[in-house]
Amino acid sequence: MEDEIMRFLKESIERNEREAKEALMKKKQEKVLQLLEKSGLGKRFAKRTFENFRVENKELKEALLKSKEFTKYFPHVEKGLLFMGPVGVGKTHLAAAIANELINNLYSVVFGNVTDLITLIRSTYSKEADITEAEIIKTFTEDTDLLIIDDLGKENMSEYTATILYQIINRLYEYEKPLIITTNFNSSMLKRKFGEKGDAVVSRIAEMCEFVKISSDDWRLKNERND
Repeated sequence: MEDEIMRFLKESIERNEREAKEALMKKKQEKVLQLLEKSGLGKRFAKRTFENFRVENKELKEALLKSKEFTKYFPHVEKGLLFMGPVGVGKTHLAAAIANELINNLYSVVFGNVTDLITLIRSTYSKEADITEAEIIKTFTEDTDLLIIDDLGKENMSEYTATILYQIINRLYEYEKPLIITTNFNSSMLKRKFGEKGDAVVSRIAEMCEFVKISSDDWRLKNERND
């Protein structure tokens, strides 16, 4: 009789532990989905992973290794990453893969094309807006574990745009938070794009990010030829 009671108690404990684990995993998965929805990752980028990144040369292999290393040690990383190279070589894929990996580990990530980020900030000036410019910048810099700026330099640069981007980058710099950037431009070109703030912006980025240069054939052109 005593053995049956002990067996019953053991089975009950195991069942309760299993149910608790299942409930925790369900809650975790819901959190992942919420983070994905808020991150700015579109459906296409939500499918970008380290596993489906195509390594075709030494530079791509090194870029992949640096990306994996970044996510492995995040948030205890000394620097962020700046992926620099021509269109279609995999910069955005790696940035999105980093975002997806961190989101799966329940970190909050904002991933955005630079033009979309600026447009979002501009939208706060509308009378119908329920959030202010200051609140948006705070979200990007304080309330988010990682900000990823895709295609820096692609935007139409005005004094306003340069000022906003400088504010975001400088605030991350002051808070000693990492930053991921992708760009088709080198440092000299970015300086010219940012005008008077060029030196300050590039100087901050140089301190905050490790430069990762990527060159390869344009994947998108390859895909077109293969279709």
